[in-house]
Amino acid sequence: MIKLYLRWLDLMEIPRERLRFYVSIHESADVRAAEHYWADLTGADVSAFGKTTLKKHNPRTVRKNTGEAYRGCLVVYVTQSADLYRRMEGAWYGIVGASLAPDSQSRT
Repeated sequence: MIKLYLRWLDLMEIPRERLRFYVSIHESADVRAAEHYWADLTGADVSAFGKTTLKKHNPRTVRKNTGEAYRGCLVVYVTQSADLYRRMEGAWYGIVGASLAPDSQSRT
């Protein structure tokens, strides 16, 4: 999903310099490995990431997102994004509207 979103931002001609990345992860996980994972996935340098948010560990909670495969969540923030939001919303309305429109060609 992150790769798809980044590709959409590329199609919308948003320069990578406007992107900010933040990792949100449980404090009991491997934070450094998660940051490197997300940096590799996004093509961004780890130094370009903002401060990682650590979620407090609650030992009474039985979590399924544990182990080496757990990499937290990535937040992608686009600076100066009001215009981008309107453009994306318009594109989404167009996609949904086209999918709901009656088919003008008969299917035989």
